[in-house]
Amino acid sequence: MSDSQSVIVKLQVENTGNQDGSYLFPSREGIELVKRLPSGSLSFSVNEASVRISYGNNGSASLKVLDPDEYPQLPSVAGVKFVPVPMDALRKGAAAQRFASTDSSTAILCGINIRKVEDKLGFTATNRHRIYDFVSDVKIPNPDEFRGGVIDAINFKSIVDTFRTSERIDFAVTDHHLILRDRSSNSVYFGRLVEGSYPDIAKLCEMPEQSCLARIPLGRLDETLNRMLSLESENHRVYFLHGDNGELVVKSESHTGEIVESIEGSVVDKSMGMIRFNARYLRDALSASDRDVNDVLFNITGQSTPSYITYDGDPSVLNVVLPVR
Repeated sequence: MSDSQSVIVKLQVENTGNQDGSYLFPSREGIELVKRLPSGSLSFSVNEASVRISYGNNGSASLKVLDPDEYPQLPSVAGVKFVPVPMDALRKGAAAQRFASTDSSTAILCGINIRKVEDKLGFTATNRHRIYDFVSDVKIPNPDEFRGGVIDAINFKSIVDTFRTSERIDFAVTDHHLILRDRSSNSVYFGRLVEGSYPDIAKLCEMPEQSCLARIPLGRLDETLNRMLSLESENHRVYFLHGDNGELVVKSESHTGEIVESIEGSVVDKSMGMIRFNARYLRDALSASDRDVNDVLFNITGQSTPSYITYDGDPSVLNVVLPVR
C-alpha cells in the first residue's frame, strides 16, 4: 500500500494453531523475501516480537512484527457497482500511458482520463502535443450514474500488466478511487484518482471533413521510422512528402547523415504538401493498434494543424498528433 494505491489479495490458508489475528511486518524486506522463496507451501507462526516463516524442507526466516492497528484503513468495495471489462479492452485503455505527460508539475496530464462516451467506457491521454483516445465496446449499465476520473498512467499500466492470465476484470470508479477486482487471483486493486479537472479535448478529437488522406502499410512505416530514429535529428523530426508515383516518401536528416525512403504500397492524396512529424510520437501511435491491422490512415489537415491517425478495421482508437514546426 502507498498513498496512491493499494492491493488486497486473499489466499486460502489452514489455521492449525486455532488463533485469529493480523500480522504486520516491514513491506520492503517482506516482499523481497517472498519473491526469493522456493515454490511450495509456507508456514507462519508468531510471538510477541516477530513472525517466523518456515519454507522448504528446513528453511526459516523471522521478521519483526509491527502493530497492525497502525496500518491505514483500506477502502471498501461494499456497495460498489462493478462493470466486467474484457482484458483486451483494459490493455488498450492502459496503452494510453505512452501518450500521457511525464511532467510532474501538471499531475492531471500524467494520468489517463477514464470517461463515458455516450454509454461506453473510454480512455484518453495527452501531453499537449498528441492525444490518445480509445472508446471500448464495454457498455456502462447506468450511464447517468457513472463517475469518471483520472488515474495515474504509470500505476494503471503497471497493475494491468499483472493481470496476465485473466480474461475479464471487474471495473469501477468511485468518488476517490479506481477499483479493479480480479476474481481469478482473488485480488482487489485500489488506485487513488488524481485531483483536478481534465482538459476538455473532445472537440480536438472531432475529425474535420476537409483533410487529405494517406493510407500507409503499418508494418513498413514502423520499420522506416525505426531507421529514421538512428539519426540524431532535432525533435526526432521526419518529413512526409508526396512521391512522384503517388506513394509516401519519408525523409530524415541530421548534421551527419540523411535517410530517404518511399513506402511501398502507400497511397497519398496529391494535395498533401510537405509536413513534419516527431518520429517517436508516430511510432507510439502505431504501437496502439491491434495486431491484425494492416494499414494506418493519416487524415492530414495542414502543416501546423492536428493530423488524425486511425487504423483500418479498428475504429475504436484515434490518435491526434501535432506536426513539428
